[in-house]
Amino acid sequence: MKLPHEFYQLPYCFDVPKLIEEIEQFNEFDWISHHEGFQGNSAIPLISVNGEFNNDFKGPMRPTSVLDKCPYIQQILASFGEVLSRSRLMRLAPGAQVPLHSDINYHWYKRVRVHIPITTTEQVQFFCHDKQVHMGAGECWIFDSWKLHKVENNSDQYRVHLVVDLAGSSHFWQTIFQHSRSIVNDSDDFNCEFTSYKPNLTPSFKTEQFNAPVIMPVTEVEFLCNELITEIKGNTQNSAEEVHDFSSVLANFIADWRVLWSQFECNQAGWPHYHALREQVMGKALQCGKTLQLMYSGAAVKAFEQLVIVACMNIELREQQPPRNRALMPPSKSQPAPIPHKKDKEGESGQQVITAPLSRNSPCPCGSGKRYKACHGKVN
Repeated sequence: MKLPHEFYQLPYCFDVPKLIEEIEQFNEFDWISHHEGFQGNSAIPLISVNGEFNNDFKGPMRPTSVLDKCPYIQQILASFGEVLSRSRLMRLAPGAQVPLHSDINYHWYKRVRVHIPITTTEQVQFFCHDKQVHMGAGECWIFDSWKLHKVENNSDQYRVHLVVDLAGSSHFWQTIFQHSRSIVNDSDDFNCEFTSYKPNLTPSFKTEQFNAPVIMPVTEVEFLCNELITEIKGNTQNSAEEVHDFSSVLANFIADWRVLWSQFECNQAGWPHYHALREQVMGKALQCGKTLQLMYSGAAVKAFEQLVIVACMNIELREQQPPRNRALMPPSKSQPAPIPHKKDKEGESGQQVITAPLSRNSPCPCGSGKRYKACHGKVN
């Protein structure tokens, strides 16, 4: 999420010895290697899609079986009083780093990741844009994940953080902007509320159930595209001609998406039309926006793909629709509309009926052996 400053320390602190006691129950086999293969990066999911051990962003968030073993962490999660999304223990090995990157997908656009360090040293440094901090054990931090950031563990010890994803209520953001401390405004009178472990407390908390649209409403498509246009116009290093051409592609996409939305909304009959449009537009964006950069977050085309194109159609979530939208669709026994395919080697165009799985990380139903998101769920 974009923030006015790179880092904010929240006015909360936690019992480090108790947190260490809870994470020490896990052995090496409990830690899952990073899904993109980042060396020395591993995690244990605490809240995930369907409570399973996955790296998904879309779908109902539920506690994993691991969280049952962590009563104090449960109390910490509940203490925020917020609706929670993906949450996990994240570990960084001695001498390892989280590579420089920005979080520009749809999930992160309006969510922050709350960091609570459990084991750390002064040699662990968090970098965001042109700022850096050491997050002390037991403290509570958020940062601007839209900007390029990285973490370096230059110590001989494992760094472990409890991280909690959330969008935040008005109360949460009032706390951030009125009672937190940014490293730009380092106040000496900063006070933290200590959350102690309560042995007899059985906490409860809410988790996200709906976090991605089956078909994104045109108003949101327009908002996100206009945000990207503002970003590329704000980067004075971009070519004026390229900015103009890329902005035109996005403006045309908004107009054509509006026409489809007015005809189909989430109706299954519109799915192949939405899919064909986003593939067509992504191809144009790749051609005219090759060198465009956002202000602090990397390539504009990549952001457009992850923030808008991938996020605007999630038919694998169709069963989660509210009753109003489900009523617009054909009976569940009918097959989804065909997804258009490219021409085959013989030059003959064909269509294949593919039913989207419940998760984009699931095997593709076509039998290719690839994940759905890398096969029939891929936007070229």
